[in-house]
Amino acid sequence: MLTKKRTRLIVFALVISLLAASCSPVNNGATNGTTTPDTEPSSTTEPLASVKPSDPGPSNPPRVHFKLAGLKGPTSMGLAPLVIEAEKGRESFDLSFELVASPEEIVPMIVRGDVDLAAVPSNLASVLYNKTEGKIAVIAINTLGVLHVVERGDSIHTLKDLVGKTVYASGKGAVPEYVLRLLLEKNEINPNTGVELKWENDHSAVVAQIAKEEGSVALLPQPFVTVAQQQLTDLRSAIDLNTEWGKVIADAGLVMGVLIARKEVVDKNPEAVKAFIDRYEASIRFVNENTDEASAMIEELDIFNGAIAKKAIPSCYIRFFAGADMQRQLAGFLELLMEANPQSVGGKLPGDDFYFDG
Repeated sequence: MLTKKRTRLIVFALVISLLAASCSPVNNGATNGTTTPDTEPSSTTEPLASVKPSDPGPSNPPRVHFKLAGLKGPTSMGLAPLVIEAEKGRESFDLSFELVASPEEIVPMIVRGDVDLAAVPSNLASVLYNKTEGKIAVIAINTLGVLHVVERGDSIHTLKDLVGKTVYASGKGAVPEYVLRLLLEKNEINPNTGVELKWENDHSAVVAQIAKEEGSVALLPQPFVTVAQQQLTDLRSAIDLNTEWGKVIADAGLVMGVLIARKEVVDKNPEAVKAFIDRYEASIRFVNENTDEASAMIEELDIFNGAIAKKAIPSCYIRFFAGADMQRQLAGFLELLMEANPQSVGGKLPGDDFYFDG
């Protein structure tokens, strides 16, 4: 098992910097729960409206109270409608939601059992599985590729157009670098000689650098692309790496975010977990179909600025996958990361028990 110090270094180096602001702690949970029928979300202020669950009585089991954590950015955006509905008592389970300042903070929360569920970067899920010796399961994919090649100009339209260019980016030794290098190689471009990659400390440093140079090129994730465009009006998204990934890699998804659960919670409350998954799928669908209402909810929960979220949602690839499709996409992606750097997934690939099959 990795030492605490080594774990902190790995997590900092391996996950995408989706910075978050901390909120108040969550409450303790309860026991077994029940399910409610899923409904199609609609463009209303009550996105997941359903029959309000009845209070527990002699014939009703106690309601489950899930403790949920997330990071600021796309991996938590799809949760917003569900969290708000649960806080209003409109779900068959109760829910407490906490945002944290960095991926590093989620590690001890999961290990200690302070939270039951967490929306995290995909490779961090594998790291946590290995750190806890298999006590973590991934129950859904929530975010696909958010990385974009951006340009202050109009000369970049394909990856081959990057040959001979300088590309500013953050995330060296982490998922952004592995993804970009792999896609360059798949497009017959040597990432060491064909393109000059200049690595900055964070997204803000990247934006500051390209602000100095007209015609400059960078690698940025959403929704930070949209944030940068507020400052640099000539900045355009030139290449969507999620689209490029789909063209050349068929046996793995570009999986950036997932929802994980402690197996103890899943084993104790299987029906409530299934109910949560059903409502989570509806929540993600609502976010994509109702950006006005969803962006307001995202801001209400302090996940991200609402105006930015509204513009960024279509490019954030907030998606829901579970079961066999989830395993196929995520397992393939983790295998590619393992080949690039074993420590990016915690030293070894997780076993089949990592994937919750519902």
